[in-house]
Amino acid sequence: MKKDFSMLSDYAEELFAAGFSRKEVFEHILMEFDGTPYVWGAQSPKGSDCSGSVCTALSLATGKAVRVTADALYRRFFTEDAFALSDENLLYAAFFLDEKGKAVHVAGWCGGKYMNVSSGEPKKSGTFRTGAELMRLYPHLKMRKRGMRI
Repeated sequence: MKKDFSMLSDYAEELFAAGFSRKEVFEHILMEFDGTPYVWGAQSPKGSDCSGSVCTALSLATGKAVRVTADALYRRFFTEDAFALSDENLLYAAFFLDEKGKAVHVAGWCGGKYMNVSSGEPKKSGTFRTGAELMRLYPHLKMRKRGMRI
């Protein structure tokens, strides 16, 4: 059974109680979106869009309610360019920019791959992807890796 937001909140609390860091909680929550159906405007493992999955993980990892678009995540939260994905004090995401520089898609980094919740996926659901796979999936967009300091 897929978890709802309250179940994810309980899961995040269990992870924190077990000594997991904010970064680890962010990544573990993103992993819960594997196979999640793409639903525009939604944000739970029962249905989500791209920013919904990242906002849910961000909210549960930081304790601050966040529900914004991919572009707002790019401009207001994930503001540090990331060349390596190894800083323990950063949460990571890949943003996909259109020709005007607007972030129109986001995929959250969850310890080895990105969680991509997208209608562009073959099964229209959350799928783990490498950066190279994401670039092939969105060849018309420019990929930017960004970090958010925690």
